[in-house]
Amino acid sequence: MRNGNGCSARPVIRATTGSFILSDKKILVLGGSGFIGRHLRARLAGQTGEDQVVATYHETPFSGGLKFDARVESLAEVIPGLEIFSHAVILLANAHPDDCAKNPEASRALNVTAIKAIIDQLAEGSVCPVFASTEVVFDGEKGGYVESDPVSPILLYGKQKAEIEEYLGSRVPSALILRIANVYGSDPAGSGVVAGWYKTVTGGAETVKCAHDYIASPVHVDDVAEAVLRLVEGKCLGTYHVAGPQPLSRLEMFETLLEEMRHSGPVDVDVVSCSIDDFSTEERRPRDISMAVDKLVAETALTPRNLRSACRHLVNAAEQTAA
Repeated sequence: MRNGNGCSARPVIRATTGSFILSDKKILVLGGSGFIGRHLRARLAGQTGEDQVVATYHETPFSGGLKFDARVESLAEVIPGLEIFSHAVILLANAHPDDCAKNPEASRALNVTAIKAIIDQLAEGSVCPVFASTEVVFDGEKGGYVESDPVSPILLYGKQKAEIEEYLGSRVPSALILRIANVYGSDPAGSGVVAGWYKTVTGGAETVKCAHDYIASPVHVDDVAEAVLRLVEGKCLGTYHVAGPQPLSRLEMFETLLEEMRHSGPVDVDVVSCSIDDFSTEERRPRDISMAVDKLVAETALTPRNLRSACRHLVNAAEQTAA
C-alpha cells in the first residue's frame, strides 16, 4: 500500500546506523567510485552489510568493486543474474556540462545510449532503476522548482538527463528519479566545491571570483546518500528533488565558508563578485536552478543540513587534523 506521495505506507528509516535489511535482495550501485558513489556505498553497507551491496567502477578501482565500461560492455554480462537486486542506483555519467557540449557524440554514448541499454536490462530483471538526474533539467528562469514543473534544459547535459527521465517514464514507470542538486562535502581533503574553495584559500590564493547570479540548492553528499537509502527503503516511486534547504548563490556559499574560517583566525583573500557569464563556458549557464525539497522531507523525514553547519564542520575537521 502506498501513501498519496508515492512511498510505501510502512515507516521509513530514521536511524543513521543499524542492521536493518532493506529486503532479501541486494542493492547495485553503478558508478560506485565517484563522489556520491563512495559515500552511498559506505552508507548502504553500514545499514545493510557489505555483502548486500554490489558496486561498479570504470577507471578508479576499489575493494570489491566490479569494473564496468557501460559504453562497450553489457551489464548482464558483467553481472549475470540481475534478479538478485531489488534496486540499481545509476550514478555513472559524464557529468561535466562543458565536456558534454564539446564532445556531444561521446557524451551521448554514455549519458543516453548506454543508460538506456542498462535500463532495458534492469527492466528485464525486474530491478527498480534509481536514476541520478540533475538540477539542470530546468532552464533557470524562475528557481524554486518543484517535481511537477516541466523540464526545459538549456545545457546539453541537462537535455541528455531529461531524455532519460522521459525514457524511464515510458519504459519503467515504477522507476525512482532523483534530481540531485550541486553536491558538496565537509571533508577538508575531499571533493566538492566547498572543499575545493577551502584548499584554494588555505593554499594562499589572493583572489577568488564567485558568481552572484548563479543560484542553486547545494546539498551535502551525506544527505544525498541518506536520501537514497530512505527512498529505497520506503519503496518510493516517481521523481524527487534531492537538494539543500535553501537557495544560495555561489557568492553566498563562498562567503559562508569564509565567515566560518574567520572564527578561527584572519583569512586574507579578496572576494570578487561577478556574473556567471564572466566565466568561460561552452554553453550559457542557467541562472536560478534552485529546487524545492519539500516532497523529500515530507516523505522521508530527512532534514538536509544547512551549508553553514557543514562549513563549520569542515573547518573544525581541518583544525583537528592539523593539531
